[in-house]
Parts: sequence; structure tokens; C-alpha cells
Amino acid sequence: MVKTGEPVRARLPQQRSASTAADRLKGFGALLAIVAIVGGVPYVLLRFFGTPWPDQMPKWNVLFDELDIRAVLGIFAFFIWVAWLHFVVCLLVEAVSEIRGHGLSPRIPLGGGSQTLARRLISTVVLIAGAASVSLPVASAVTTSPGTVPTSVSVVQGGEHESGSSFRQTEQRSSVLSGSAQQTTKTATGVRTNNDQKGQVVKYTEVKPPQGRNYDCLWDIAERYLGEGRRYKEIYDLNKNKLQPDGRRLTNPDLIMPGWQVRLPADAKGPGVHTVRVNIEQTGKSHEVKPVVKTPTKVATKTATSKPTKVATPEQGSRWAEQGIEKGSSVTIGGVAGDPGAKDIKPGDPNTGIPAHDPKVGESQPGDPAAGGTKVPEVVPVAADQGFDLTQAGIYGFGGTLLAAGLALALKRRRGWAQGPGPKAAGHRQTEVGLRLASDIPTAQFVDAALRQLGADMAKSQRPMPKVVAALVTTSALTLVLDPYEAQSAPPGPWQAIAEGTRWTLRRAYAPTGEITAPAPYPTLVTIGQNADGAIVLVDLDTANGIVSFGGVNSASRDVVGSLAVELATNLWSEGAHVSMVGFGDDLSSLAPGRLSYWVRLDTALAEVARRTDAQVQACERRNVASVAEARTAHPDPALWGAEIIFVSAPPSPEEQDQLNRLAADQRRGIAVVVVGDVISSPWRFVVDEKNQAVCRLLGLEVEAHTVTPEQVSDLVALFDAAESDALDKRRTEQNMPAYEFSTTDLSLPAPVEVDLLGPVEVDARGPIDDGRVALSTEIIAFLASQDYGVHPNVLAGAIWPRGISDELRDSALEHTRRWVGNDAMYADESGRWMLNRSIVRVDWDVFRTLAKQATMQEDPRAALSTALSLVHGPAWAGIPAGRYSWLAASGIERRMVEAVVDAALKLAEASLTHNDGQTARTALQTGLSFSPASEDLWRATLRLAAHFGTTQDVTNVATQLYAALAKHGGPRGPESETDALVDELLPGYHRPAKVA
Repeated sequence: MVKTGEPVRARLPQQRSASTAADRLKGFGALLAIVAIVGGVPYVLLRFFGTPWPDQMPKWNVLFDELDIRAVLGIFAFFIWVAWLHFVVCLLVEAVSEIRGHGLSPRIPLGGGSQTLARRLISTVVLIAGAASVSLPVASAVTTSPGTVPTSVSVVQGGEHESGSSFRQTEQRSSVLSGSAQQTTKTATGVRTNNDQKGQVVKYTEVKPPQGRNYDCLWDIAERYLGEGRRYKEIYDLNKNKLQPDGRRLTNPDLIMPGWQVRLPADAKGPGVHTVRVNIEQTGKSHEVKPVVKTPTKVATKTATSKPTKVATPEQGSRWAEQGIEKGSSVTIGGVAGDPGAKDIKPGDPNTGIPAHDPKVGESQPGDPAAGGTKVPEVVPVAADQGFDLTQAGIYGFGGTLLAAGLALALKRRRGWAQGPGPKAAGHRQTEVGLRLASDIPTAQFVDAALRQLGADMAKSQRPMPKVVAALVTTSALTLVLDPYEAQSAPPGPWQAIAEGTRWTLRRAYAPTGEITAPAPYPTLVTIGQNADGAIVLVDLDTANGIVSFGGVNSASRDVVGSLAVELATNLWSEGAHVSMVGFGDDLSSLAPGRLSYWVRLDTALAEVARRTDAQVQACERRNVASVAEARTAHPDPALWGAEIIFVSAPPSPEEQDQLNRLAADQRRGIAVVVVGDVISSPWRFVVDEKNQAVCRLLGLEVEAHTVTPEQVSDLVALFDAAESDALDKRRTEQNMPAYEFSTTDLSLPAPVEVDLLGPVEVDARGPIDDGRVALSTEIIAFLASQDYGVHPNVLAGAIWPRGISDELRDSALEHTRRWVGNDAMYADESGRWMLNRSIVRVDWDVFRTLAKQATMQEDPRAALSTALSLVHGPAWAGIPAGRYSWLAASGIERRMVEAVVDAALKLAEASLTHNDGQTARTALQTGLSFSPASEDLWRATLRLAAHFGTTQDVTNVATQLYAALAKHGGPRGPESETDALVDELLPGYHRPAKVA
């Protein structure tokens, strides 16, 4: 999200040398050495010994002459000439190989040290060009020196600007076999491996910095880990053209950079070899390749009484760094073996059986809820229209379903009382349609409720929350991947421990029901992308205990980081979290005011973050808790324990890296740090290629990363600004009475077909229909019920199937729906427009508008309004399936419904008070609030009603409910000044709850 323009030059990574000037100095030194050898040696020989050949042809008796000193020196000079000529040949061969840029040079007979020295000199000379042509992204936001801020950055790859066509060779995913002996399904693990079918092992090493010696090279790496330098070609073949964390690729075997991650052959061994082993499944059986896990020799520890002064890095032996020989990482996020939650099984797929979930397998602990939980019906397989597909979410401009869900809910909160789009959002309908199509709100609510309930159960049993590395979300389950370096107890039911206790999974059928007020235990859990098995992969940034870097292609990694920032600022479980974006070209703070802020300089952002988290350190000391994570569930306070996530647009300086690592490693501060660009000292280093494929070798993780581009940000900001304007505009439009009327007596008898829109959408029809078609047919009926005069079939198809559908499938779906409700209830008129027969189909929205219109013409409107409000049965348009009802973004019916219900509730309350009927007035206001919980007009009326008929305690209870509802459903602007003034008038000295961003 940084604006592009003129490139900004920067030095190479600090671990290589102090600056590019040092690289140039070494290069010029090597060049002078070559000139001195090539030109200086022959000059000295010619000056003092003459030519290497004699002036005249020698006679045969010279062999018997006595040797004098001149003859001896001549012999020495001859051999020096031969050695010089041999070295020049080595130089020429190495230079030609360097110019061609592929493979190492052929071995020169008797080359030995001469060829090695020539290779070193030529490679060092190349640093002159390398230091001048390679630039890394830099923003002044990550420096503490004063001065102007550059507004543009770019990346130069090997002297040329990035080109999409030049980065198309990427590493293929590994594939494994899973299933039974009779039926075999080929799936991808999402992890890159050396051996795709046997062993499933990835070995790699990081190129060492010079540290007072020459640069590391492939020959040296082959000697260290393979025992033979001539095997450098095997390493080169494994890594040729592979993207590296700093955004460059290995195209010249003589030029590798410190910090690069180099793949090694399977037989590599020795200190510094990192081994990642992954789960695999073989035909007919499932087994797991287990790594040899040893306790790290150095692990960064933190206590409540001592602040760490040194941050563990991969070189220093952090918890995530493999040490010794062939140590394997036990964090295997991409695998599916034995894990029913790791793979996204599509309904109706053959040969994809999932073992039944037994919530009783976990050992019962004091305070655990009753085993088994609350069973809800399983998802019915879809027979006709597959509806929402996770793999298609990105084609509408928003890559992640959970990211889009957070944005959709944040947009709804921004609109406040109105809930739906108003007139000012008309110019941004396409953006909102794409957002609604991509969002999966039910899944986001499932993840949020599951995590909060888990935190409540663990706090009730006085057990600490497990440290989570990642999470996998599928259509059937939520799986938590736990920290392998910490001992874990059995989970509370209905959670199930799998993979020898390293994973906890919760099947969706056992999801918590009802509202859960417990705090969110993992506020830094954020979506990275989707793995090869179709599961959404999230990682917990706080678990890294240091900087999380996203290197590789700069523009792609910047879009991925932008996606993380937007999701953390808008999702449900990042309660109290605050996102600080430093040095980015686009200010995203308007998407989530109060939860997202924009900074130009890193030092000012760090000062503010440190000031806010100082309160957490002091609170941990007062409460005698070791970490913010422990305090979140033991002492709930979202305003105090909110996480701080810092996003930096480019690698900071070494001093700033140390400061960021210290802050992120302090468990008494809830701080996570994400950096665009490679940081060698980062515990988690992600590499993002031009195809938005993100890889973290240490975690054994490869995903199709979710992104938010600058164009999408611009559209989102405009949409949210329009929503803000619509929320502030409280004028209510006149409700048009439909062209048909119902008498109130009709409501006492059931209609042949009933459609409920004033709450969760429900259709009560008596015709036959397959279970898999109910969701689609319900949406078709709801769309027709929202139209007073019918719609053309092409318009209907564009609303229900925005991805497109053939006329045959459209007509088939309409016929199935028509048979369900009855041929007389749904029909197409002579012009082909489809509509509902309102004399047979009773729509509660039609009845509501009719009664509301009748109330305006009656002297006592209480009866009509009471009957109208009795039709309201819950929050408007609640429980909408993922990827459906995108037409609501253009219809405006959401806002019209809220306007009508709020008006009816206020009018009925006012009419009831004139007759001193407080109970009816209270019921009317509560009904309105159940439909629009953020309506401050209704809340103020409820406050006045409580003050008129109740006690001070009643008013206090209403005020508490008011602020809680506005915090959950209201916009980021907070309560209106009129609301605060009324609370101060009725409750002098009332202490309002702290605002949670």
C-alpha cells in the first residue's frame, strides 16, 4: 500500500556488512588485486628478468655448462611465468562463467588453490555491481532521524524493475495419497518437500553472514553439510530461480546473500540444518512422520518480575529455531493426517468420510461443562446449488472469507441504527455486493463464539489457556494447532484432543449457542490464507514472540500485510486490539476509527504503544500474573488487556529491530509486530511470491495468501465514508403502503404460504422440495417478497446468482421453488416478470406496512401498532448463509424496515404513555431494540420511561444495557452527545464504561 514512484536506494541487510560502501570497497580491492596480478607480475618479470624465452636459440652443450646465479633466477622466473599464465586462465574461465550466469566454471587441471582464489576475486568484484543495482524497500517511517518523508518506494531486482513475466517459475506443492485401499484421493499438503511421496522432509539452511571472513557460497555449504564441495550443483538445482525472503532469486551460483534460505538434499546433516517434517497419508493407512524434537538449548523466557534484555533470534536459539543435527519442527500446520479439522470436506464429495466426533474423549476436569455440549443439526448436503464456495471468495475482490466477514460486520456497525445501506451508498453498491458475497459471517461468529467459550471454560476450571500457533477453519470444524514446546492438558468438552494432544478441535455441530460475554482469548489470531486442503489458515502473531516478517515480492507482501491489518482492525475476536500502521502510503484508519491508526514515523508510534502498554505491565504486577494472555481470562478487561499490533512498511534499522523484538517478547505487554520485507532475526519469516503464495518454512506452512490491494482499500474507504454519512442522516422516508391490504382478522388464520422477513428469514410452504434446495429457494422467495411488482427473470438471476448462471439452470431452480410454494403462489405474468400471489402468500413485511398505514388514520393507533410490532421476531436479516443475499446491498429494504419498526415502536410508546400504560410502552421499545439494537432514539425513550415509572436502579440498569449494546452494535463514533447528556441528567455521577476500540 505504499505509493510507487522513484526508487529509494538502501543498503543490503545489516548482517552482511555495515553498508553497501563496504561491499564496494571489497569489490574494488579485489579488482585492484586482479589488476596487480594480471598486469603487475608480468611487468616485474619483464623489468628484472626479461622475456621468458631466450634472445637466441641455445646450443646443445648448454646442458653441460656450469649453472650461475643468472641461470637459476631465469629458471625461477620461467616457473613464475607458468604459474601466472595458469592463474590468468583460471581468471578468464571464472569471468566467462560469471558473465554467462549459470553454473560454476569447469575445473582447470591442477587448478586447486589458483582457481579457488580466482573464483573468490571474481565473486568479490561482482559485489560492486550487486551493491549498486540491488535496492530494498525503505520508508522514513522506520528511522528515527528527522527529515522529510519519502512518499514512494520501489524494488529493483538485479538492476531491473520487477516484472510479472520474469517471476513465473515457482515451486510446486507436494502431493500425497490419502484414502482407502479401494478409493484413493490425491490431495496436497500445502507444504513444500524434498520427497513428495516418501519421507515428506524439507531440509534447508540459512546463508551465514561474513563475520570477518569471505561471503558464504554454495561450495562452502556443500562442504559443510554434504561433505563434498563439488556437490554444489545439487544445491543450485534445488534452489535455482526460487524466490528468497529479500525478494531476489538465485540465478548465479556464485552470488548468494546472507539470510537466504537454501534448500538442501535429503542427506544433508550438520549444525545449522533445519528439518521440517510433515504429516502424510499412504494408501490404505494413515501414519505420521514424527520429527525428532529436542528442547532448545536457549529459549527466551519472561517472567512477571524480570524484563528480558535479550531477544532470542534464530541464530541465538529461539523456541522456533531448530538446533543441532537434523532437528525437525513439530509444528505441522499443513498436514491432514488424523485431523478431521485440517481438511475442508465439501458436502457430497465421495470417499471423504470424517470420523464421528466424540466430545467425551477429553479427561474431565473440575469446572468443565457437561460432556457432549449442545448438539445442533448437521449441515444438510447441498444437492443443487452449491451456494458459497471458499475457493471462489477472492474473485470478488476480497480474498478472505473471515476478512470479508469482519468488514461486513464493521460496515453494519458503522451504519448503526440503520443497519442497511442508505441513499448515499448508491454509488458504492458494487463494492458492497462483492463484500457480501465474499463474507462468511456464520463462520466468523462460530470461530468467535468457540474461542470465547473455550476461554470461559478454562477460566472456570482455573487452567491457563493453551498457547496457539495457528488455527484451521473448515466447513465442519475449528482446529487449534498448539505450541509443541508446552505441555498441554486435556481440553474441556466438547473440544477434542487429537494428534497426541498437539491439536484441539471443535466440530461445528457442537458450536456454542446463545450470546457469550467472555473475553476473546486470542486477539492476534489472523487469517493468512487458504491451504491446499481448502482450510482457512490463521496464525497467532503474539506466539512468535518477535517480529513476523513478510519478505519476497515487495508489492505482494505489502498487500498480504494490508489484509492482516484490516482483519485485525475489524474482526470479532480482536476485542480491544489496536492496530498501528507505520509508513504505509494509504491511511486505513477510516475503516476502523479507534482501532486503527496511521503513523509516519516509527519512533512516535513506539512511544505511544509503549505508553499504552505500560499500564499492562503495572496491572500484571498488581495482580501477580505473568502475562497479558493469562490476565485476559483471569481478570477480564478488554480496555486494559487489548493487544497492540504494529505494522511497519519496511525493515527497521538494527536498533529499532532490537527494540521491537524486546517489546514483542515481553509477555507483560500485549504487543505483536509485523514488518513488510525480510528481517533475518525474525522468528517467523514468511516469503510471498508474485502469485500471492505465502511460505513459512519453519512452520511447514504454504497458503494462497489473502490480500487487500490499494484499489480495494480506496473502494472500502469510500464505502465506509458513505455509511458514516448515512448513519448520521436520521431522516426517515415515507413508507409506501403496498397495493393490497390485509385485515387484522386475517392474522388469526394460517395462510397457505407465509414469508417472514422481520427477523431471520423463514418460509413456511407445504410443497415437496429437496433439503439441499431449501436455502436457494428461500432466498428466491425472500427476493420476490421484497419486490412489490415482480421482477424480470434476468434481473432475478443477476440478484440470486451474481456469479452467473445458464437460463436452463435458472428456470429449473425457479420451477423447483414454484412447486414448493405452489403453482398458484408464484408465477410469471404475460411479460415474463416473476412475482408472488399476495392473496395466497402472506409476507409479514406487507402486513406490517399495512397496519402502520392504518394506524396513521386512527385516533387510537395502539391496536394496529401492537399487532404490527408483534410480527417482529428477532434481529433484521439475521443468520444469512455465506455468499447469499448480496442483493440487499442494492435493494435498500434493510434500512426501510428499520425505519418503519423504530417509528412504530416510538409511536406506540408515546400513545401508550398518554393512557398511562407503561407496560405496553416498555414492550414496544424492547421490540424495537430487538430489531435495531443501536437505535439511540429507542434507548433514550427507554431511559425516560424507566425514570418515569421505575427507580434509580432501573435507570442504572438501562444505562448499562445501553452502553453495552452501543459498544457491540454501534459505530466507532460512540454514543451521541444527546444520549450522554440524558444519562448525566438522569444519573448524576454515573461512571460510563471505558470505551473499547
